[in-house]
Amino acid sequence: MMRTAKHQAKSREILESAFRIWGRDFFHNRSLSDLAAVHGITKQALYRYFPSKEKLEQAMEDTAAEHYRRHAEALHRRLSLLHGDSFVQSFISESIAYIRGNRRYMGFLAHRHRYGRDEPGGEIRRSMVERFTALGRENAGIPAIGMRYLNAVIFIAVHRNPGRRQFPAERHEAWRRGFASNSFTALPDFSRLLADASRVDYAPFGEDPLIRAVFETVMEAAGSRVSLEKIAAKAGLTKSSLYNYWPSKQEMLSDVLGRQIAVFSRLFHEFSEAYENPADQLFSYLAFTAGFVRRTPEILNYIQRLMSFGIAMPPGGKGTDRQFARPLSDILSLDVLNLHTYTPGDFLALVNLAGVNEIKHHLAEGSAGIHIDQCLEDLYLLIAGGLNTIRRSIS
Repeated sequence: MMRTAKHQAKSREILESAFRIWGRDFFHNRSLSDLAAVHGITKQALYRYFPSKEKLEQAMEDTAAEHYRRHAEALHRRLSLLHGDSFVQSFISESIAYIRGNRRYMGFLAHRHRYGRDEPGGEIRRSMVERFTALGRENAGIPAIGMRYLNAVIFIAVHRNPGRRQFPAERHEAWRRGFASNSFTALPDFSRLLADASRVDYAPFGEDPLIRAVFETVMEAAGSRVSLEKIAAKAGLTKSSLYNYWPSKQEMLSDVLGRQIAVFSRLFHEFSEAYENPADQLFSYLAFTAGFVRRTPEILNYIQRLMSFGIAMPPGGKGTDRQFARPLSDILSLDVLNLHTYTPGDFLALVNLAGVNEIKHHLAEGSAGIHIDQCLEDLYLLIAGGLNTIRRSIS
């Protein structure tokens, strides 16, 4: 009995170490030897506790999924007693606190989900999302699109403001009343903007043969399997010749990510500046993002995959925020928006993430195009006018 208890305790210790150590590299370079060394044992001795890497990763999946399930079930019980704005505040604050306090588990589940290995974690999460959506409608009158938008709010709060402990009251005000001031009353020309977005030329993403070789290799491989040898072969070069362009694989992926996002930013700006009406300018962000995701999902997947590898933006990457925000500066100068403590970069990240989530949701559901377009209009109303506006629109 004592030996069994010690064996189980050691297994749990190794399991938690795997979350901590492998998480530093976003779970892509998963070495059993490194893990064994931390515990002062050999790789062979590690097999006494987990007979294979696959068994260890499955145990990690089960642990992270069960930890999230217990949190979600408890949160669901607490929320079932709350109504209206108290429901929203609790849902946001407790979700942010859980993610920040359990990054090791949530990061691993996100990694498994990203590569299609998301059971049971993925199924648990989908089930709980459905339950929270139903409860939000019942207790707070929030339509499903509003709950999806709240998830974007939570993501932005966690990832763009990692040091902030509290969710500011001003951001709750943005949820209730939206970002538009009283003088911002005109509706966008939805049909025109969506039609224009469907005609944007994305050819600049593939113009550079070397960049295209990196893109294709990243999409074919994953994690540590993205090698300079594979990229060189794809580009018809030698590995050594790549060092004329980048000093390392990390520098290469970071630079390529920056270039691709710069292309996206430039196209984004060119599209948005064609409109003078502030309402059109604001909806142009949603229209552009929606067109981008619907027509070139492989480019979005590529950017997300690079980011999942832990590839950081190159120095000066904050300039991307400024590039995105250029059309927004015209709207802000007219005092027709209230950002509620969001920076322009935060705000546009929120708008774009909400748009991406909405499109991906409807693509997964197999919704017709006209349904997607209607939900983008509803999402605009929610962002601009807040919860009451979308309630009036849908009811």
